[in-house]
Amino acid sequence: MVGVLVLAASAVMAQLTPEQKAIDLQTIASLYAKQYAPYEWKRDNLGFDLFDLRPWLERARQSKTDLEYLEVVAEYTAGLQDIHSYYVVNSDFVADLHLYTDVYGGKVLIEQIDRAWMPAGRYDFAVGDEIVQFDGKPVAEVLRGIAKLSSFGNPRSTERWAADQLVYRQQAYLPRTAELGETATILVRRQDGSEKSYTINWDKFGTPLTKLGPLPNFRLAGRDERPGPVAESAGADEETVPAYRKPWLALQRHVNRRMVQSLRGFDARDPVYRMPTGFVQRLGRLRTDYFYSGTYTTGGKRVGLIRIGTFTPNALGAVAAPYNQFVQEIGFMKANTDVLVVDVTRNAGGFACYAELLLQALIPKPFQTIGVEVRPNLELIRSFEFSVLDAQDFGEQWEVDLYSALLKDMQTAYGENRGRTGPLPLCGPSLDLEPARDRTGAVLGFDKPILLLTDEFSTSAGDTFAAVLQDAGAATLFGYRTSGAGGNTEQFGAGFFSEGSATVTQMLTVRPKMQASPGFPASRYVENVGVRPDIEYDFQTRENLTGNGAPFVDAFLKAAVGLLGGAN
Repeated sequence: MVGVLVLAASAVMAQLTPEQKAIDLQTIASLYAKQYAPYEWKRDNLGFDLFDLRPWLERARQSKTDLEYLEVVAEYTAGLQDIHSYYVVNSDFVADLHLYTDVYGGKVLIEQIDRAWMPAGRYDFAVGDEIVQFDGKPVAEVLRGIAKLSSFGNPRSTERWAADQLVYRQQAYLPRTAELGETATILVRRQDGSEKSYTINWDKFGTPLTKLGPLPNFRLAGRDERPGPVAESAGADEETVPAYRKPWLALQRHVNRRMVQSLRGFDARDPVYRMPTGFVQRLGRLRTDYFYSGTYTTGGKRVGLIRIGTFTPNALGAVAAPYNQFVQEIGFMKANTDVLVVDVTRNAGGFACYAELLLQALIPKPFQTIGVEVRPNLELIRSFEFSVLDAQDFGEQWEVDLYSALLKDMQTAYGENRGRTGPLPLCGPSLDLEPARDRTGAVLGFDKPILLLTDEFSTSAGDTFAAVLQDAGAATLFGYRTSGAGGNTEQFGAGFFSEGSATVTQMLTVRPKMQASPGFPASRYVENVGVRPDIEYDFQTRENLTGNGAPFVDAFLKAAVGLLGGAN
């Protein structure tokens, strides 16, 4: 008995002290205070003031364990409702039920089942069945608890991510994953209306983090070095980029880093829906195909389809092969179809300048692209100072002029109280772009109607791709409001004691035209607002889940033909 008490006491004492937790939280808050661009937008439009640390410090001090403290940190950063900005626990521990779920029609439905882990004889539920309770609690309550620890820019994206984490828990985002029992119990409502309870074993792997200590009491004397940015490889081709262009690379990564384990088709080349009989597939069979494409004839009208599943090429800057394939495919569609459907649903984003290149190959007229308001720091300013000098030695005069102007804007913003630059071009000297041309000077692009498919996981570069097409009047948008991820993602070490990391967006994406959206003031920002479709359609229904997306396909084909003024 004495031994047990000693072990229990030592386990409690191994936790961080209240003072250490308060210091740790303040270092994380300082990172956001210095680096985070959309602070005022979040404060004024979402009602979250990250500078008001008082309630968070009190909760941190009162937390009983390190895992409870880490939940406070996660909830603090989740208040930003920003897909690019969140806290990551330093853990690789995962608990998996091998049962994957998503939200359809407001209900958590089973989407995929690993029958090797759960044989049908014992677990006789099916795809399309509803999970009503999880470990004795209403499933909606459990989702709310998950969502408050990691939030996206779009409430529905957040809810669907929570449904993903319901059955695939990652301690990196959900600190108490280490405290899960050996099993989970779910109450399933089958499609015939009957209900049945099932107990499933968690499949756990990785090393669970249970405490951050023990640590000596913190002394104010001495000096700690704050961890620098986490290095990210952009692929071997980054080495070929001129040195004066490299400062822009970090600002051009517009991608969702958070893993969405079981969201079907997320960041994937192939679509989640099945095209009807008679669809002639062109791209998407070979490993060297970067896109999925094909043609379909309905009502005497020829409909082309191309899916852009990701804006992340194989290596950052290695865009020549996918770009050339896209140009060739658009050329074929221009010659052989009457209307083109472009699909950026479930696109996780990626390299913003690659997305801009595809836009130039798609839009057959001059147009405006997105700008970025940057919250500069000293590191970025120093990088651009070097860029100016390097461009003078190795670049062209327009590049010297461009980087000199960018440096001046950043220096001015840095000298202001939480200043941001004005809208800057991200990929070239101007926000005004010309369409791509072939070697003869002929304009490329699709000069017939375009229907763009979007959803709440059209993310980051996917958001901006949709915004530019809509503002240029080059496409009709069909589907659901995009993710509302309007910036880049940079990752930093955050918190001396917790040894985690935090991602931060250092910019606000500015679309070409002012938009009025429900729940927000008229604005040109993409953050949280997203891009609203011209024709709204919700893919997340049980009929689409169980029918391989047939209702969705029928609807967008009808809408595409409708752009021609004909009947389906």
